[in-house]
Amino acid sequence: MYQPRRADGPAAQRTSAEGPDRGPAQVPQRAERRWYSAAANRLGTVFLGLAVTGTAGALALAGTAAASPVAAPVTTPDTSARDNSVSRDVARPQIAAEDVLGFEAATSATSISADTVLRPTKKMFAKKALAIVASPDADAKKVARVKVAAKLTVTPETSGKFRLVRFKGDEAWVLSASLSNTKPSADQIADSSAPSATRSVPSGSVLGLQPEAMVVYRAVMSRWDVKNVGGWRAHSLSVHQFGRAIDFMTYGNVGQGNAIAAFVTAHAKEFGVDHVIYRQRIWTPYNPTWRHMANRGSATANHMDHVHVAVKSR
Repeated sequence: MYQPRRADGPAAQRTSAEGPDRGPAQVPQRAERRWYSAAANRLGTVFLGLAVTGTAGALALAGTAAASPVAAPVTTPDTSARDNSVSRDVARPQIAAEDVLGFEAATSATSISADTVLRPTKKMFAKKALAIVASPDADAKKVARVKVAAKLTVTPETSGKFRLVRFKGDEAWVLSASLSNTKPSADQIADSSAPSATRSVPSGSVLGLQPEAMVVYRAVMSRWDVKNVGGWRAHSLSVHQFGRAIDFMTYGNVGQGNAIAAFVTAHAKEFGVDHVIYRQRIWTPYNPTWRHMANRGSATANHMDHVHVAVKSR
């Protein structure tokens, strides 16, 4: 790379020491240096001009692409209001109007009709089988009837002895005294499904039954009208031979058979129950669930037509 020589460097000293004969040889070299500097200065000026021109053009194009600013409206200040002090207690008309419009806009889509009645509801249970009526009257038309432990959606609204409930999407009424906050227990359900003990039962022992079996006999027969009942059988392989088993013959009345079986199992501890068999299923206190039994060949052998109750010896 070319490096310009300094005027006071060794080359300058060497030229002046060489004598007058070397003087003319240095003139062309100095002229060449002046031409190079002038050319460099001109090219630099040209490139600088091109750069400035390009930058100005870019700024002009950007200015035309952007939206022209809109001049702010000129308002004339009201000098008469300068002397009046602004109070924070006085409502400003413009702000008040904006608040009204904003409130109307916010509530127009979710406005609640005046006819809509909102009632807090909760779940309650039927303490016994009860009737649902159309109005809170003693002689009102019955809409439906629900079983014991049925869950109902009730409201706080009451009328006399009745309470308003929601049943299948409609409003209806039930007796308040027939509702409970908790679900009835198994024995309560069984007792509510059983009729009241209103039928007379012979005193003493019948059908060769032992006293412990007579407790079950009297409890069932005082509530259900069972036409045929079996007791002691001498040649039975079960506890019938000991007078501690009873067969309540319900035949095709499955509802009655289920109610008797539920009633006896609910009071198994009180009655001293050993096991209950009905419709090819067995229930025991030590495993209080209904289990399927093997087929014994006939409807009676499979206990399809009667409830078999066996009690423990006391």
